Amino acid sequence: MSTYREWFRFTVEHAYHAGGLDGWRALPDAPTRRLLDGAGVLLRQAAGAVVVLAPDGRRDLLPARDEDGAPLSLRFEIRVDDPLFGAYTSPQPAPGQVLLADSRQAVREASGAWRLHAGEWLGDAALAPDAPRPPGLPRPALTLRIAPPPLETADPEPAPRYVVRLAAASSYWKYYLLDALAGRALSIVDVDDEVAFTRLDGADLDGRKAAVFMSDRALALRARSPRRFQLREQAAFGDKVLVKRLPVACAGIRRKAQVDGHDVLVSEIFVNY
Repeated sequence: MSTYREWFRFTVEHAYHAGGLDGWRALPDAPTRRLLDGAGVLLRQAAGAVVVLAPDGRRDLLPARDEDGAPLSLRFEIRVDDPLFGAYTSPQPAPGQVLLADSRQAVREASGAWRLHAGEWLGDAALAPDAPRPPGLPRPALTLRIAPPPLETADPEPAPRYVVRLAAASSYWKYYLLDALAGRALSIVDVDDEVAFTRLDGADLDGRKAAVFMSDRALALRARSPRRFQLREQAAFGDKVLVKRLPVACAGIRRKAQVDGHDVLVSEIFVNY
C-alpha cells in the first residue's frame, strides 16, 4: 500500500462571506484528471480546503514540465452551489470569459500562503477567454491554474498553500420610504458616520408616494452587513429615531441606474413603517 503525503492545498475565500466560502468544490479539467489519475494522486476536500495527496515514490509518473518545457501546471474548475454567487461576486465574466487565478502571479503572504493574484482581491486582470465547452456544460465560477513544486521522493519542504480571495460586488443603496412616511421630515443617518444619504423628492410608485434616499457611494454587499443605518425624524427637541436599524441590501435585487452621468448598479430597499 502506498504512503501518501500532502503535495499542496488550495482554498477559496470570499469578501461577501467575510472569509470562508461554503458550497464550493474543485474539479480537475480533463488533462489534469488524466495526469493525476495516472500518478495515483488523490484530492480530498475538508474544512474549506482542497488537499492534494501524492503517493511516495511516484515522481516518474508525473512530469515536472509540460510539452513546451514550462513547469507543469494543473487546472481546477471551481463550482459553487449558490445560485446568487454571480450577483455578489466582482468582477463578473462576460460571455466567453472566465475568472482565472494563476500561480504565475502568486504573491507570498506573511502567513506563508501563496495568494494567486497580485492585489488583495482577484480583479479584472483575471478575466480570461474561456476554454471551448460542449453545449449545455455550465461555466465554472472560477478556474485555478497551479504549477506545484515537483514531486520528490525525499521528505519535502512544507507543502505549499494557495489561496484565492474573491471580492464582493457593490451597489448604491436606495431607500424608498412609502406612504405616510413620504411627507415627513426624515433623514437616514449612518451610526458609524461613514456614509451619507441624499433625499430625492418627487417619487411616485404606482400611485404610492415615497421619500427616496440614495447613498453617496457604492457599498460592498455582505451576507451579514455591518452597516447600521437609522431612520430619524426631525422633532422639536432633536431627531427622533423611528427605525433603529434599517434593512440592508440583498445580493439578488439590483438595477442599473445613472448616478452623476455614470451607469451604476443600485439596490432598492423598500421600507414601510
